[in-house]
Parts: sequence; structure tokens; C-alpha cells
Amino acid sequence: MKAWEIRNGDLGLHDVGSAQPREGETVVRVSHVGICGSDLPKLRLPNGFALPEPWRPGHEIVGTDPTGRSVAVDPLVPCGTCPRCATGDIHLCAGLRRIGWDVPGGFAEQVVVPAENAHPLPNGADPLHAALADPAAVAIHGLRCNPIASPGHLAVFGAGTVGLLTALYAHQQGWRVTIVHRDGRPPFDAVAKAVPAAFRSPAALYPQQTFDVVVDAATGADPAPLDLALRLVGDGGTIIVQNAYHPGVHLPTPLRDLFRRSIRLIGSFSYCRRRSDDFALALDMLRSHAAQVAHLVASVGELADLPTVLGGQWTRSIRHVLTVHAS
Repeated sequence: MKAWEIRNGDLGLHDVGSAQPREGETVVRVSHVGICGSDLPKLRLPNGFALPEPWRPGHEIVGTDPTGRSVAVDPLVPCGTCPRCATGDIHLCAGLRRIGWDVPGGFAEQVVVPAENAHPLPNGADPLHAALADPAAVAIHGLRCNPIASPGHLAVFGAGTVGLLTALYAHQQGWRVTIVHRDGRPPFDAVAKAVPAAFRSPAALYPQQTFDVVVDAATGADPAPLDLALRLVGDGGTIIVQNAYHPGVHLPTPLRDLFRRSIRLIGSFSYCRRRSDDFALALDMLRSHAAQVAHLVASVGELADLPTVLGGQWTRSIRHVLTVHAS
């Protein structure tokens, strides 16, 4: 079968052995695979990162299982036996493996995954939309699994996929949502149709308005979003950091302000299965909000088109998805 791999620093479409499942595993015939923003720089400049050898990326996977069911693949593979796994906090499992990083991913015609990680799509779900299940689970986890107030005013920093899906989920849960984005306008018109939220620039908000909860889902290149979040959150409020800040980025704000204002600063990494399954909840949200989600995802080519897609125009607000096999 064909699979994209980085070998010795070079990205190539290789002929590899057919996927061979072991006990407890299944083979998924890939129909769609999303190109995550976290993978994008590694695919474009692989020599700048310490990558597995070889590395077969792709963790936003949708396809069909051997019975012909459409499935979405949860890329988190925990050990299943440690205390973290027992509570459902699989994202904190010390033995956690990730499909598309530690084990071969979905930039391929087929992928082997644990059978329990292949979630049947809800009735009526669009397989293209289901490629957003991973970032949608990240968005849901940030609000579902952290101690925050009852729904009030919530701000989201960042109009990328995770930020917009966070806004969509927050609205579903009863929050009044503001997306903080550069000049205060959506990145493009379709986003305004996708997310029921107000768009405001930082200058239009500070210091006139504060929020009960601020979610930092910005790009992570510098500390400016979190610094601004600390100014926009109200006393006793909560900041949830979904932003995977680049190594070496430091927060310059005085820490005394966190103490004096009783601000909760919470890091929210990945997603979990505590009390419920963030990934399964994500699939349900994507199905029930299909009209909005349609504006946030686009099929941009087939498997062989990856280099062309990587070299083309890019927007963080739309998840670019390769179509591998017809679903």
C-alpha cells in the first residue's frame, strides 16, 4: 500500500507492507485524514525536528473497518492499567502512545489501530466532518473537564480550528461567546456563519470588558495572548490554556496578580475519558452542528497531493483534509 513517511529527513510517498493487525487491533481503510496544524511545520521542514525514524504522520483519521462501518479513529493509545487510566485521565498516562507519532498514522491507504479506538460514526454524520473529531475533542475537554463557573461570558483567543470549535461547544453549553481576533472581524465570511459568537479586537475590549472564562487557543509563538488573557479575565475568573506554546516562551506578567485576583490558570492538554469520552462527544457535536461545521473543513486533494497542499495557501480556520478512498 502507499503511505507518506519522512525517512532521513525527506518526505516521500512510499510502498509499504500491508497493514497487519494483531489481537485487539483492526485495520481501517482510510477515507479522510486531516492535516493538523501541529504537524504542518514538521511536514514542511522535517529537519528542524526530532522525529521518529521513519515517521508516518496523520492522527485525524476517518475510514471504514472490515465490516464496512464508517469509523473515526481516536489517536490516543493509553496503557490501560495505570492509575491515570483507571480514572479516565488517559491523556496523562505515562505510557501513552499516539497514532501518527509513536505508531504509524493515517497518511496512508490503511492504518492499524486498537479496535476500541475505532468509533462508529453517529447516524447521519458526514465522514469529512468527522475528521475534525480530534480538535473538537480538545475543545470539549477544555470546558468539560476543568473547574469553571456556570455559563456566563466567555472569550476565546484564536480563530484556528480548536478556537472555533471551542466557541461552538461553549455556545452549545449556554455561554455568551466572544472571539478575540486581530481586527475584530472573522478571518473570512463563512466563519461568522459557522460560529455563533461576537468577534472583537483586543483594542475594542481592554480595559472596558472582562470575562468569566478566557480560553487561550492562539498560535503559541509568543506570550502576548496569555498576557492579554490575564488582563481580560475578571477577578476570580478562569483562564484555560489550550495553546501549545512553543518551547522557550515565558510569561512576563507579575505572578502576584494571579494570587491577589484569585485567578485560576489551567493548562488543558489533549482530551480524556473521565466520566464520559471527549472523543465520542466530539463526534456527536459534529453531527448535530453539521451546517456550521461544513464551513470549518475542506477536502483539498487526494493522498498523492500532499506536497501540493503543503505548498499552497493555508488558513488556520479551515481544517485541510485529504481524501484517500471514497467513503
